[in-house]
Amino acid sequence: MIRGVAACAVLLLAGGCATLPPPVDAGSWTERRAELQALQSWALDGRVAVATATEGFSGGLAWRQDGALAEINLRGPLGGTALSIRLDGAEMTVTDGNGASIAGEDARAYVASQMGAALPVAQLRYWLVGVPAPGLAHQETVGGDGRLAGLEQAGWQLRYSRYAAVGRLALPIRIEIESETARLRLVVSSWQFPP
Repeated sequence: MIRGVAACAVLLLAGGCATLPPPVDAGSWTERRAELQALQSWALDGRVAVATATEGFSGGLAWRQDGALAEINLRGPLGGTALSIRLDGAEMTVTDGNGASIAGEDARAYVASQMGAALPVAQLRYWLVGVPAPGLAHQETVGGDGRLAGLEQAGWQLRYSRYAAVGRLALPIRIEIESETARLRLVVSSWQFPP
């Protein structure tokens, strides 16, 4: 047990040693935000913890974004797929751990029942890369390093506490997302972009 904890600590410390691109001046945030909102294909792997007044969940997260298509896999704490979500534009399909599929509004209701809250899946595509979802009212806080530090949008508040260098970009690796009914904490272990 202690070896496992020590290994995790070493991995976390090593992950924090990546050199970030130099800070950008806050005046270029508009251009940087537009660039990140335009990202079409990316993937991340990490861990997520969700807490509501009555429910809790933690486990692995794998998210693959390709244009309007998102494939999201949530794994339970002991591994194995607990929930697969496929979002193609406005169309959602969910497959549970037993292989049963649900589509449309029933899929959204099912995700809300399993996670304990209605998750803003369409907006998360943008929030995960550190920008507001386009076309929706928002309030953002940009840090002195020119990176998004806080965001309020669609009834959710986000705090970005850590970034890592991914190629020439600085992308979030620790995000807290909170609404009146739910709190999510996301730690990204790796980002990938197509070659």
